[in-house]
Amino acid sequence: MKIVKFIFTASALLWLLLTILAMMPIAALLSPTLFISKKHYTEWILFLFALICSLGIYPICFVYSAIKWNGFLSYLRKLSLGIDINGNMIAGDLLNDNFIIASSTNKFGAVQETISDNLGENERDNTLSIFGKRFTNLLGVIDFEHAKKSIVKD
Repeated sequence: MKIVKFIFTASALLWLLLTILAMMPIAALLSPTLFISKKHYTEWILFLFALICSLGIYPICFVYSAIKWNGFLSYLRKLSLGIDINGNMIAGDLLNDNFIIASSTNKFGAVQETISDNLGENERDNTLSIFGKRFTNLLGVIDFEHAKKSIVKD
């Protein structure tokens, strides 16, 4: 198992090095924006670094956890929750426009909330659009009353 740990740690570090090397020319290309606003320059660099880094490291970590297998199902549950929370932040505007009616007070896009939690709150308050209802029903096929069970007390 030590060899596997070494191989995956080395792979992750190599990807991190490649990401840093790839970011140097991108940072140079974006340097004119530094003169306009340091804040925008920093945000773009951090976003691109996180994006490139995650494209390589996430699959390495997933395969490593699958090989290790100990606690893999718990890992999958945490991974699903993380994807759900990120999906809520990333797709908040799209979900607000398509899954709920305008008068809803439970908006998508909040940090640390899941899509399922927002769907459950809107289902409870009867503020889902037809698309929101269909999506909630689809989740219900996979896990009965998933949205309602996902409501977290604020």
